[in-house]
This record gives sequence, structure tokens and C-alpha cells, in this order.
Amino acid sequence: MDVFQVTVFILLGAILGSAGQGIRIVVGLKKNNDKGDKGTTFDLKQFIIGLTIGSIAGILGAISLYGELIDKQLLITLIAIGYAGTDFIEGFMKKKLPE
Repeated sequence: MDVFQVTVFILLGAILGSAGQGIRIVVGLKKNNDKGDKGTTFDLKQFIIGLTIGSIAGILGAISLYGELIDKQLLITLIAIGYAGTDFIEGFMKKKLPE
């Protein structure tokens, strides 16, 4: 096990997890636009927090998948982990942490 390989794999997870969260953000913005919800403002703080959570989800996914062959399926899986993992983590935080 090479430390450089592990680091690159974890960074790949972080980047692809953020990409998954970015897709989630675009979908949310599209939904708001389709509803005609012009009063909704873009919250930069929430955006950065969301990307960070997506990165964390991607890192956790990369750690659990370490050793797998890097192919298209693995890349899509890490993006999906960022997309769905962010949803799970945010839901858990809202339920378990006080306002």
C-alpha cells in the first residue's frame, strides 16, 4: 500500500463527492426556477457547506471502496455517493442536532 496512492484515491473521492453535490445543487436550482420561485436567494454559506458535506461523503465512500479498480463504474459510484450521501448527512444533522 503506497501512501501516495491512498491520498490520490481519497482526493478523487472528495472531488467526485463534491461533483455529486454540485449536481444536487443544480437540480435544486432548476426546481426552484421551474416553480417560478424568484424570491429564493442564493446562500453562499449553504453552498459551501453542501460542497464540504459532499466531499466528506465522497471521502467516506472512497475509503470504503479502496482497492477497487478505478473504472467508469467506480467514478459514477463516487459521484452518486456525494449526491445521496449529502442528502443523508443533512437529514441526519437536522434530525439529531438542535437548531
